[in-house]
Parts: sequence; structure tokens; C-alpha cells
Amino acid sequence: MQINKKNMIESQLKPEGISCQKTLDCIQKVNREDFVPKEFQKLSYAEYDIPLQNNFHMLRPLIVAKILQLLNVTPHDEILEIGTGSGYLTCCLSIMGKAVDTIDNDNLTLEEAKKSHNKYNIYNVNYAHKDIFSSWVPEKKYDIIVVTGAAEERISKLEQALNKNGKMFIVIGNHPVMNAHIIEKVSENKLVCDQSFETAIDHLTNNNKKNVLNF
Repeated sequence: MQINKKNMIESQLKPEGISCQKTLDCIQKVNREDFVPKEFQKLSYAEYDIPLQNNFHMLRPLIVAKILQLLNVTPHDEILEIGTGSGYLTCCLSIMGKAVDTIDNDNLTLEEAKKSHNKYNIYNVNYAHKDIFSSWVPEKKYDIIVVTGAAEERISKLEQALNKNGKMFIVIGNHPVMNAHIIEKVSENKLVCDQSFETAIDHLTNNNKKNVLNF
């Protein structure tokens, strides 16, 4: 697998503009296969949508690398992750940042991520069973916020939870038009939203969205 990881870095990530050394070092430290279901182990480093439980998929390696590089995570950063998923990105963020609060609306997902994280002696991750589309709001402010599922529009309560100079990664849109954005709080009263790249990822689960039935 280490050969596969090296090939991924050299032939998939670097040619696509991933040049930040601390991003590459982090990816080198964390083994994707530790977070991949057994039946898909051979695809751990492929640009492939690896299925997880509840009809979700792991973020592809290139998307993870772009997130880490764009956010320029530092050892002083307090991080909020919306959507724990496999826990792979959570692990990367915990290595690069100071502390990570990760929330997911599925308890089983959180428990599986914890098991994977035990291999890395992670001590700076807090897990919470929360729903971003409920009345829940962040209890503090963060330097970095990462939303691992797509949303139909910007999420105000997350933007309000950014510290000054804080950054948020979020994918906005619906298939087939989805774009990744970096939202930065440049002053106490001003946010700047920059479109970064086109992509396609699973949407966040909105259990509170009302279904419209046509009879």
C-alpha cells in the first residue's frame, strides 16, 4: 500500500497542483486504507468514490488534498468538521491543526471513525452526534470550518462561527453543477467567498427538509 500511496502523490496529486509540503507530509503520514471498508482496500489510493454506510462515499484523495492546501491549516487552528464520514480527513486535520470538533448525524459513523483513529493515538478530536440542519449552533468560534458534504446554499450559522481571518471550505450546488468555495472572514463584519474548483460530492443529509408530495 505504501507504493500505492507514493504513486498517488506523484501521479495524481502533484500534477494537479498539490505542492504544499505540509499537506503532502500529512497525506504521507495517514494511511487511507485504515479508513476504507475491507472490500475496497485495493482502491484506497484511487480517484474512486469508495462507498461507506448510509449511501455516502469517501472524499477522493485529490479533493482531500485540495481542502488541506486551500485552508492552509496551522498548528494553532481550532477546527470544526461537519460530517465525520470515514474519519480520514478528520485524522489529517487533527495532525495539522490544534484541535478538531467533528459532528455527524449518525452515531455508527462516529463510532467507526473513533475505532480508526485509535491506530493514530489521536487526543485532540472531540466527537459529537449533531445535525447541522437542526436547531444546533456551534458553541464557539473556529479558525477553520470544513463541510464535507455539499449544501444547496451557504450556511449562515457556520459563517457566523468563524474567527476573524478564519476560513471555511464548502461545496455549494446540485448535480451536475457543484462548486467548492473558500469563505474567509476578513473582518468582523465582512466575509469573502471565492469559488475554487468544480467538483461533485454527496449532499449533507437534511432530515429536517420537508418533502413535497404530488398527488
